[in-house]
Amino acid sequence: MKRFLPPALLLCAWTAIGSPARAQAIVHDPVSYASLVQQAQTALNELEQLKSQVTQATRLADGLATNSNVNGLASSLASPALRAFVPDIDLFMAAAKGDLTALGQIGQQAATIRQANRLYTPAATDAAGQDLEQAGNRAARDLAFGQQTTTTGASRLTGLQQLVGALDTAATPRAVLDLQARLTGEQAMIANDQMRLQGMAMTQDAEARVQAQRAQERVAADNAALLALYKSSFQ
Repeated sequence: MKRFLPPALLLCAWTAIGSPARAQAIVHDPVSYASLVQQAQTALNELEQLKSQVTQATRLADGLATNSNVNGLASSLASPALRAFVPDIDLFMAAAKGDLTALGQIGQQAATIRQANRLYTPAATDAAGQDLEQAGNRAARDLAFGQQTTTTGASRLTGLQQLVGALDTAATPRAVLDLQARLTGEQAMIANDQMRLQGMAMTQDAEARVQAQRAQERVAADNAALLALYKSSFQ
């Protein structure tokens, strides 16, 4: 014999079965699902940006670690003729006394200039003539040194232009940094040479004043000797 449940129990059972279905519908709400998708897309974009930054950092590190071979550029700037074209001050002053060969290439050029312009060779015992000889040596020395300075400046300019031009084609950040450091070093060398040239100019000026003083003293000495001779003739 079949037994039927009371209507009240049937209603409770239907309510209990329907509740999970409503809960399932809330979990899969379309708005919440779209928000999750948007968050995932944002996270993916951030990951791609991070990967790009890592790639750029890796390239930068590789570029900084790669040898730029910048010292192979403008090798003429490292030649002794450019690095030490200003002579030693003692040798420079000694050249006025006839030791022109001590100045190397500048001395050889000075000797050629002196010989080409010589019109008179004084005797070794002629004091006034020796002063004149030294004045001629200084003039030849200074002319040769001026010519050498001009030639050196032109050669250095060519090398500096090569370094500056290389900045436009530098392949890596390391190459740019090395070129900038090289140019800074060259500027320091130029500043040092300028200071030495100023000292050389002061030396040249002092030599001229010493020579003028000697000439005045010689005139004074000759006058004093003549006066003494004149006075002695009356004794």
